[in-house]
Amino acid sequence: MFWNREAYNIALKITGGSDLHRDLVSDVFIILSQHNISDADLPKTFARFAYNQWKWPGSEFNKKFNPPIRLIPYESDVASKETDEDISEYQQYLDSYMDKSPEDDQELFCKEITKMHLYGMTYRDIKAETNLPLRVIHGAIKQFKNDLHFIHTGEPRDSESIHDL
Repeated sequence: MFWNREAYNIALKITGGSDLHRDLVSDVFIILSQHNISDADLPKTFARFAYNQWKWPGSEFNKKFNPPIRLIPYESDVASKETDEDISEYQQYLDSYMDKSPEDDQELFCKEITKMHLYGMTYRDIKAETNLPLRVIHGAIKQFKNDLHFIHTGEPRDSESIHDL
């Protein structure tokens, strides 16, 4: 039977001998169980799905088992202790702003979309969850940034601000 030996051999080759090849087989099995695939097509379909799950950084498998490794530290990792205190101050400011009750429906919408993004969802994940166009999601998050900047500094952000880059 394919799932007893052949699937593990294919996964072992794709992963280059990684110990995660068994987990890859399990994940791809769950994905393929949702499709009606003939026994003749199963090995090549499994190989294609397994390769995509292993190689694509945004795949569900890689999100679970291969978190991204930072080779170069972020600026905050090498910055002075004073910067770490500033970051926590900004985090506290963001938390207090998010906890404050919204003035209208638009502010509530922008906060909820931004909250989803801050919890780690990509724009495409939010689109899949809410069925909103990417343009609307991007606009809501940008509006949130503008509102937060205006409330914090008292001056409106330019649309060509360096903070948008």
